[in-house]
Amino acid sequence: MSELDIRKWLTNITETIEAKDLKAHMDLVSENVAVYGMPSGKVLSFADWRSRRESEFKRGLLKDVTYRNLKVKTFGLRRLIFDIEEIMDASNGDMAIINKQVVLEEEQDNKWRVVEETIKNWKFIKSRKSN
Repeated sequence: MSELDIRKWLTNITETIEAKDLKAHMDLVSENVAVYGMPSGKVLSFADWRSRRESEFKRGLLKDVTYRNLKVKTFGLRRLIFDIEEIMDASNGDMAIINKQVVLEEEQDNKWRVVEETIKNWKFIKSRKSN
């Protein structure tokens, strides 16, 4: 996998969120995924991720997600590790800026999926209009 492939995966995540396509979105996530560093302290699983996105899509909460500051850390035959800044824009104008490490793996069906995310820091910006 190359940096171009990482960018393609990030674009696919963004496009599936914009389209509110839960099936296509979850196809980019491993069933064995673990998300560490949540503000609640909880480790999120595949079921948690799916439930959260399904709720966001149904309720129209998540406007879009963008990415910046990609830093590739490790290239492997079936594993890739990179740092990224994710900007989540809510429909009400609130914003979350999340710095995280992402681990992608090529799974048995030859698709690259996220298997692990570790949130390094999280900044929440409340919109004036949501007050």
